[in-house]
Amino acid sequence: MSRYPHSRLFIGPVRSVVITGAHIQVLETSTGDILHSTTNFSAQDKDAVIKSGPIRCAAISHDDKYLATAGDDKHLKVWDLGPLALMSTRELPKKATGIEFTKGDDVLVADKFGDVFRYTLRHDPSVTSTKSADDASALPENPSGGVLVLGHVSVLTGCLLTPDQDFIITSDRDEHIRVSWYPEGFVIESYCLGHERYVSAIHIPPSAPTSLISGGGDPDLKIWDWMTGRLERNVNIFGDVEPFMMAKAPKRRPKSQNGGDDDAEINKRSGRRKKKTKQKQDIQRGDSEDPIAGSSADVSMSNRDLAETETVFVVHKIDSFVSRGGSHIVFSVVGATALFAFSSVDVTDDAAICRFDCGRPIINFTVAGYGLIWILLDADYGGKENPESLGKLVRVVRWHSGEFLEVDNAPPLLQSLNSACVIPGLYVLIHRELPVEFFTATPTELKALDLYSDLVSLPKHVDGEPEIQERGQSELLEGSGTSASVERSLPKRTLGRLKHKLALQRLLQDQAESADSEAPPGTKRPKAENSDGAPEDADMELT
Repeated sequence: MSRYPHSRLFIGPVRSVVITGAHIQVLETSTGDILHSTTNFSAQDKDAVIKSGPIRCAAISHDDKYLATAGDDKHLKVWDLGPLALMSTRELPKKATGIEFTKGDDVLVADKFGDVFRYTLRHDPSVTSTKSADDASALPENPSGGVLVLGHVSVLTGCLLTPDQDFIITSDRDEHIRVSWYPEGFVIESYCLGHERYVSAIHIPPSAPTSLISGGGDPDLKIWDWMTGRLERNVNIFGDVEPFMMAKAPKRRPKSQNGGDDDAEINKRSGRRKKKTKQKQDIQRGDSEDPIAGSSADVSMSNRDLAETETVFVVHKIDSFVSRGGSHIVFSVVGATALFAFSSVDVTDDAAICRFDCGRPIINFTVAGYGLIWILLDADYGGKENPESLGKLVRVVRWHSGEFLEVDNAPPLLQSLNSACVIPGLYVLIHRELPVEFFTATPTELKALDLYSDLVSLPKHVDGEPEIQERGQSELLEGSGTSASVERSLPKRTLGRLKHKLALQRLLQDQAESADSEAPPGTKRPKAENSDGAPEDADMELT
């Protein structure tokens, strides 16, 4: 039996919202009663919800009145949660990777093209923007009149506003974290540079608003003073996470099954390879119109090109909570079965990482009131019959005395999420005359959810030889005599990226050494002076 797993959960004091596939359900928090659900829409409206595909990004307004969602259909939808009514639908220029509400109820949307657009809560269909075909300097085309806030040259993976909303912090697939003014996003305050792989999650703890925690493909989380861009410390997590990584990424063969070394075979397949490369580039830019293109399902279509699976490390989400023992950082990893946490007080490189193993991959989690953490699971992963404890779609834990403890007395909301809120397969939603035992999701429907696409889309060298590239980077950094041979063996694009990373590291090292030599012992290092001679703010410590 396979069920649709819940992908997002928002818990408010009065009502909660759970997203399952393409559907939205509004529940009363205290009783768990379903107040509204898109599964109860009219046949026409429900069919439109299903055809729009799974919801990939969602955010709830600060007053819990509105919900913004986006999926593979490249449409931003704003819902009024009171009656669960669709307020507006706007076409996006590219697929969204993140949504954020401002305090003024504007909606910020980050996309795969690297841009962040701002939209008003209420949409006027007559307001649109166009781009002249002969004006190369015009702003990116936006069919719904969105205002461009800022842009990267890579896929955006994270977007958040600082607590005072004076700055916006964005991360991308090219290892960058950028701090910009808001709403004047063209003014850059600082960069947080130090990641060697993609950045996939960023978070500002409410208890330490001057600090930023980031993670991605690197084996550690990084804690920054985001105003100055200074790296405060690293927290190594890979060794604690690796034993719990259940979902794997397919590994491509570097050569064809018959060897692939002869010119005839290469020429025969060159056209098809070029087509696949073009499709892959379109997917990474968000240009593909196929609702499930660029996913892990896409990769599995060509089994003859796949070898064994490989472990890909992607930090999915970072959050924080406060307990009697102080402030703690909690995070999850794509495809891992455990939830992890560590104390943010006096963090060291070898900080103790606590965990709670759920036995099945964690899709998402929500930190709510009363010290509760709600964990959303892919409970039917692998299609095997599971014990009752593993068959729950949602589990709740509490932090107590330095460890996670599962809540024994299940609140009504939890019971409802594991029973009444379970969504049947799409085919059954249309043909409700089928008996209850057929209320299951088919493998095709579950495949379209693409829960582990980050394992395929974020790594840059899925078809290359990362170990050679890593060796090349180390040799270039060390300046060894073999770097010339490494340069000849690497693609020009990879070599350029490595040299750019080397230049950045040298620049940061020189700045740090210069500041340390000028500052008296025991004093904080001031920021470097800008072009006008005005000193910047001093570094701030983690609290």
